[in-house]
Order: sequence, then C-alpha cells, then structure tokens
Amino acid sequence: MTGRRVGTAAQRPRPTWRGVGLGVAGVIAMFGAAWFGRVDLLVLGLVLLLLPLAAAIAITVDRPWISVTRTFESDVVSAGDTARVTLTLRNESNRRAPGVRWRDACPPGLLGPGFAPLRTLGEHARASRDRSDTVVVQHTVTTSGRGVYRVGPVLLERTDPFGLMRCVYAVGTAKPLIVVPRAADLGAGEFDVSRSEGYEHELVKHSIPNADELIAREYRPGDPMRRVHWRATARHDKLMVRQEEPRSNPETWMLLDTDLGRPVSHHQGRERVNERFETAVELAASIGAHLIDQGYVLGIAETAPLQLSGRPGIGRAGLAGLPVSAYDPPGGGHSLLTSLAALQQLPRDSTDAVSVLSAALRRNPQAVPVFLVIVDGDDDELAGLAGLRPLCDPLVAFLVARRPELRERLERYGITCVDVAAGESPESAWRKAGIRSQVTHHV
Repeated sequence: MTGRRVGTAAQRPRPTWRGVGLGVAGVIAMFGAAWFGRVDLLVLGLVLLLLPLAAAIAITVDRPWISVTRTFESDVVSAGDTARVTLTLRNESNRRAPGVRWRDACPPGLLGPGFAPLRTLGEHARASRDRSDTVVVQHTVTTSGRGVYRVGPVLLERTDPFGLMRCVYAVGTAKPLIVVPRAADLGAGEFDVSRSEGYEHELVKHSIPNADELIAREYRPGDPMRRVHWRATARHDKLMVRQEEPRSNPETWMLLDTDLGRPVSHHQGRERVNERFETAVELAASIGAHLIDQGYVLGIAETAPLQLSGRPGIGRAGLAGLPVSAYDPPGGGHSLLTSLAALQQLPRDSTDAVSVLSAALRRNPQAVPVFLVIVDGDDDELAGLAGLRPLCDPLVAFLVARRPELRERLERYGITCVDVAAGESPESAWRKAGIRSQVTHHV
C-alpha cells in the first residue's frame, strides 16, 4: 500500500465532560435569566451553550490531511501468533498538524493497542529539509482464530484547544491480514502405504535406505536435507542426495466436510457447530501439511461448493472439470493453509462429493491413502464413502461430531473411524487413528 493524499472522514463530534459541564451551566444560566429577569445571565447562558457548538464545528471542518502506509512484518500468520504492523504517517497539509492520539482499527478476532499520543507533524512544505512531517509507529496485533481480517484504517482522536469536544477521524484504508490455522506437528516419519495392513497404519522412516535410495545424484536447490547421501557425499567430495524418482510425487486424497448441515435454532447450538468446524479445519490443515511435507500431492474434495484455491485437477491423467483442488510439494503446504484461512460452512449444492472422490480415485492404478474429515454432512451421502474402501489404503474417517449411525455404517466396510471432540488437538486425533511415527531398522 502506497501513501497518498487522502481526505479523512470525521465521526460525529462528542462532548467531553468539560463540554457537558459548560452546556449544563449554560442551561442553568438561561433558566436563571428567565426566572430573575437578568439580561447578564441570558448572555452568559448563550455564551456557555455556543462554546461547545463552535468547538464541534471547528474540529469537524478542520480535518487533518494525512497519508498512511501500512506494512506487515508478514502478511500471513498462524492463529494465536502476533502480527507486527508498521505505520508511516505523513502530514500532507501546508500547516502543522494538530496534536492527536492514534490507534489502528482492528475487527473482531484481532486485539490491538488502544489510543496512544502521536508526535506533532510539521508542515508538508518543510519535509524536504527535516522530514518533520513524517512519523513511523509500530504496534502488534494479537490473533485468536483463523480468517482474513482487514486491519485499519488508522483512527486519529482530536480535541479542540479548550477540551470541550472530541472527534475521531478515519485515516487511510484497511489492508488484509491472513490468519491461517495452526498446523500441528504429526511426526517426522514417512508414510509408507505398502506397510499399512488392517487397522494399524505406520509412518515408517527407514534407517537404512533400500536399493532405489542407494542411487545418488548431485544436490539440487530445493532438495530436502533428509535425502542427503553422506557416504556418496564423502566419496565424490560434493553434496549428493538419494535418488527419489522411483517414489516421486505419490498421491493422497482428503474429503473435507464443509456442508452447513441442518440449521441450528438457537445461539448456543451455532457456537458449538462453529467450534467443531474450527477443530475440523485445524485437523485438516495438520494432516494436509504433514502429507505434503512427506512428498505427497494432496487432492481435496469438498461436500459443499468449492472454496479452496489450490491447483485445479490432479493425477497423471488429469481431472479437468472436477470440483477439486490439488497441492504439490514443496510449497503446497503454505498454499493449503492460506486457502483454509477463509474456509466456511456453506449449504450443500448439487455436487456429489462422493462421486467426485470416486472419479479421482479410479484414475489411480493402485490404492492411495484417503482421509475423511466429517462434521455436519448428510449421513446418507457420506455413507456412500464405504464403496470407496477397495480404492483406498488406508481409509481413515475423522468424525468431529457424535455420529453413531454413520460410524457404524462406515466401520461395517472396514473403514477406520476416529471420534474427535471439539477442541481436541490434531496430534491426539492422529494417535487415536493408530498412525504413528517410528524408525524401523532393517537387518
């Protein structure tokens, strides 16, 4: 955002306690003049009543001309973290700016500092010599939950010289701050589908590489350091990494339930729905970021209209036209979290999420890992996921709600179901699914 000459919109002036006192004294003087027939009390009452009015007109008309440049230390932060904001305020008028107090307007969900004094800004015409017309201030904003928040404008609070009236001016414009869900660390092991059998799925990190991994090549920028082949590095006297082509970019899928479900009639029920959905989004963010970090291409289908903005289509054959999003390593994790920042529950449309996921899975020559994150979706539609069991290895359903009937129908087809309570950590849900990180030694 660049600084520019802006006119500030003033809020309605409000009297201070001193202004209220003068007004009350003026009214009393007017009554006294009528009661006692005193002209001097009439004049005094008029003066006392007109002073606050004149002060209100003066601070409304005499608005500051100030430009604002707002920058964030990072435009994307995780929920619960603080964002550092730098503001550059410049007086664009040829007169010295009046003394004011300032604060940055923050929407609900963000907590910023209150009003603080602002150094007096000099005339704009003298800026070329001493820069006295510019001041740089910083503050921090505390985030609570994910979302896309518009921070700003800057609010300037000013009183007249006699302290009778107060007025607040809005300076500049707002700038979006993206607060992404926090992705929990689910372990450093590698997800090895070929070793998952039954309901026990392991994340295996081989301590001794297999034959494919013994093929070394020269290091390229962007290669993960965990792939460094130290014996080959010592032998060639340059950094070498294990060949990854035989295992490059495997696919995995997630079904994210964004269906609003049946409407809730009272306020407390809606709060519970929101809390469960936030738990589901945090769980999806953690699982998705973990899988992408392990080298998987992650495809996501939604039960409501598509909201995520990943790369459209996925798979070697491509899925052009299907309402899905894909996220590729290594930068897909960041893109996923950014997309999830603004995700919300929507009424279901005509899209059949189960059919979309089925079409995606049938493009693969072998079974792939699939994770279901279910909140308020329709039981009958979601029960159709049971027919996808032969195409998935593993198939894990996280139920962020009490859905006993749906759970029974899914488990009947061998789907691993995990009940997740509102507010439960992703690490806990991941452990309950029987998915763990470990180091397997081969002899």
